[in-house]
Amino acid sequence: MPKSKQPNENTPTSPDPVKLGKDLRGIVRARIRLAVCFWTLPVYVLAIWVLLNNGHSIDSMMWIYMAVYAGFAIDMSMRNCPSCHKQFYVKSIFLNLLTKQCVHCGQASAPTEFSPKD
Repeated sequence: MPKSKQPNENTPTSPDPVKLGKDLRGIVRARIRLAVCFWTLPVYVLAIWVLLNNGHSIDSMMWIYMAVYAGFAIDMSMRNCPSCHKQFYVKSIFLNLLTKQCVHCGQASAPTEFSPKD
């Protein structure tokens, strides 16, 4: 009599589509937040230049910007892939801001096909 397969920790299960969508949305949002932080760098440099020209201290502005950037980078690096459960954007030690898929298994961060809602 053949044994029935019992699910264990090593057998992959099909992910819940709703949970998968939420996880992928969080991954995309983390990437967007860090990208926005990069794109605001010229505004930051301009603000520092204005503060320095007016004789003001720039310490608090620098600490705030570094804290925001560090927070967004940590958030992005801690996001795990819903398929392989490894870090989505980190393969070895560096963040890969340019990729839109998992650096380990290739899971896309956004669905390639949208189905119409009923």
